Amino acid sequence: MDRSFLQNARLSGTRAKRASMVAMWVGVLAAVATAQSPVPAWANLEKKAAAESAAGDFRSAAAHLGAAIALAPRQAGLRVRLGDVLAAERRYPEAIASYQAAIGIAPHHLAAQLGLASAYRAVHNYQEAQRELEAAHREHPGSAAALAEWGDLEIELQSYDAAITQLTAALALDPNDEESRERLAVSYKSKGNANQALAQIAIVLKRDPSNALGYFTRAQIYSDKNQDALALADAEKVVALQPQNRRGRALLGKILLRLAENRGTAGARQPCERAVDILQPVASGEGADSESLFLLSRAYRCAGDDANADKANEAFEAASKNDRTLKENQTQAKHLVQQANDLAMKNDFGASIDLLNQAIAMDATYGAAYSQIAKLYYSKGDMAKASEAIREALDRDPYQPDFLFVSGKILERQGDFDGALDAFARTTEINPTESDAYFEMGEIFRERGESEEAVRAYEKACELSPEDRDYRRALEELTKAK
Repeated sequence: MDRSFLQNARLSGTRAKRASMVAMWVGVLAAVATAQSPVPAWANLEKKAAAESAAGDFRSAAAHLGAAIALAPRQAGLRVRLGDVLAAERRYPEAIASYQAAIGIAPHHLAAQLGLASAYRAVHNYQEAQRELEAAHREHPGSAAALAEWGDLEIELQSYDAAITQLTAALALDPNDEESRERLAVSYKSKGNANQALAQIAIVLKRDPSNALGYFTRAQIYSDKNQDALALADAEKVVALQPQNRRGRALLGKILLRLAENRGTAGARQPCERAVDILQPVASGEGADSESLFLLSRAYRCAGDDANADKANEAFEAASKNDRTLKENQTQAKHLVQQANDLAMKNDFGASIDLLNQAIAMDATYGAAYSQIAKLYYSKGDMAKASEAIREALDRDPYQPDFLFVSGKILERQGDFDGALDAFARTTEINPTESDAYFEMGEIFRERGESEEAVRAYEKACELSPEDRDYRRALEELTKAK
C-alpha cells in the first residue's frame, strides 16, 4: 500500500471534516438565533469562534470557546468544539481533556467520542483510540461514522482484514461515504484482492471522476497486472489532478519506462522523453528520493542522454547510501539504548551514559536516548542535567507519556509541585492507564495536605493496578489518618 498517498487522502478527509465541523457550528448557531431572542452571550462567543476557526485562527477560537464555556459550563457541544480547535492546533492533551469533559456531561456524545479517538491516534495511543471507537459503535450502532473511523484506524495499524470488516459495515449504513469506499479499496489492494479493490474504485470514480487516490490505486493494480495501457491512462490522470504528487509522478515514470522497454529500440524514445519530463520536477533539488532518482537515471539513459543519466545515477547512489546509513543508524541507536538500559540496571552509570551518547551521535532524533539519560542523572541527583535531557526528549516527542512522566518526577524532586502535577496530568490524559502518574499525583497532594485530592488519585492508581501493594498501602494509610 502507498502510505504517503493514503496519508494525503487522510489529510483531505480531515479538511472535509473540519469544513463539516464549521458548517455544523453555523447550523447550531442559526437554530439558537431562531429559537431564542436575545441570543445568549455564550452563543455569540461560539459564533465568533466558528468564524475564527473557519479562517484558521484557532488560538482566538479557543479563547472565545473557553469564555463561552465559563458562561455555559453544561453545554457539552461547546467542549467538543473546543476539543476540535485544540486538536487543530496540535494541543492534543488539552483536546483530550476537553472531549473527556464533554463525555462527562453527555456520556454518549458521539462527536466527543470520535474527537477523543482521533486525539488519541494523534499521540499514538492506538489502544485507547480503538477502545473509544468500539464504545462509540456499541452505543451508536446505527451510525456509520464510528465504523468509518475504526476502519481507518485499522488501516493505519495495517490490520487490513479488520479494516475491511469495519469499512464494509460503515458503507452498509452509509453507501455514499466515498472516503470510506476509497479506504476499503486500498485495504482490498493491500490484502492482494485486486478484483474487489477494482470494484470499489469503479464506484468511487463513477461518482467522483476527479478522485486522484482512486486513479492512483487503480493504476498500481493495472501496473501489477502488466496492463500498461490501462495503468498509463490512470497514472496520467493522477499527475494531471495532482501535479506535485511525488508518488503519482514516480508511478507514471515507471509505467512509461516499461512501455519503452516493451516497444524495443524503435519506439522507445518518445515514452522515455516523457518519463524524463515527468520525473525531473520530483527528482531534482533537495529532498529528491532515491526511487525517483533511479527512475530518472533510467529515463535519461533510455532517451539517449548518457551524461545526465550518469549524474542522476550518482545522485541516486548517494541518496541510497544516505537512506541505508540513516536506517542503520536508527537501528543501532535503538540497540545501544537497550544496552545502556541493561547496564543501568547493573548500576554501571558511566558505561550506560557512554552508550547513550553514542546512540545520540548515531540518531539525534531518538527521544528515548535523552529520556534514559534524564533517568540516569535523576538517579544520581543531578537535576540540572536530568532537566536538560528530558527537555531534549520532549522536544522530539512532546506527547510521549514516558517522557512526560520523567519530566514530572524531575519537577517533583526540584520542588515544582504545580509543574509536576501538570506533567503527570498530561501523562494520564495521553495514557489513561498510567497508574504510576496517578500515584505520584497522590503523593504530591498528600505532601501539600490536600487529602481529598490525594485519596482520589490513590484510588485511581489502585483501580488501574489493584495488585500494587504500595498504592494500596498509601491509600489505606491516608484513609485511616482522615
